[in-house]
Amino acid sequence: MAIRLLPFRDYDEHNVINLYRSAGNLHDFIDLSEPTKRSTPQGDAGVFVMVNEGTLSVASTGAGQLSEWDPIDLTTNPASLLGKTDYPHVGANVYPQTALSVTGVGNSGDACIGVTLRQTVARDELGENLLYNPVKKDELFGVLPGEAVPVLSRGMVTLMDDAIVGDPGVGDSLVPHPDGRASGIAGGVVPADANKIGTVLAKGYRNDGVQAQGGTNVFGKAGMHIGNYYVVKLDCA
Repeated sequence: MAIRLLPFRDYDEHNVINLYRSAGNLHDFIDLSEPTKRSTPQGDAGVFVMVNEGTLSVASTGAGQLSEWDPIDLTTNPASLLGKTDYPHVGANVYPQTALSVTGVGNSGDACIGVTLRQTVARDELGENLLYNPVKKDELFGVLPGEAVPVLSRGMVTLMDDAIVGDPGVGDSLVPHPDGRASGIAGGVVPADANKIGTVLAKGYRNDGVQAQGGTNVFGKAGMHIGNYYVVKLDCA
């Protein structure tokens, strides 16, 4: 599932960070026309992330370092949706990207800064390049590869079980887990070498297939979500 979040949430926009893109190449992000790319650790919404690239400037200057002085990188974009742009005798064809980036957390001690609120998506279910369809991109709650993805650091969100490893109980603390997920610590006591990123406030089970009277979506799955879900109070560093 490319979106690990459910709609119920409560947060202040001042706690949303809009500085970072999701790190990776084009094949790392969501392509809804490819069954194996409808969900990826780098592209999903609801991924717990940490800073991957945070350098805006360096002590020395020189060739190849000009973009490091600006939050927008005009020189490179490995996830460009423009295709090949380096033909000889052709003027520059620039597709900028955000210079700073985040990546999914990998272990319990990682310095998680928050959870992504949108998916990084390249193509829709028909294989259409979403660079040329911004309305549908917004309908999919997505950003393009290279664009800043909003990261929520504090507030209340509802997470599907795709975002959680195991089945934590109410009151359990959450810590980072591989593939940008979170796992629970029973009793809420977090070890000294772990980083607490939230607390489970409530949990439940839903079956959208039953509510939709057995209907299926375009991927042949019943409804939107079948499984556990968790209301979580985020408290990332």
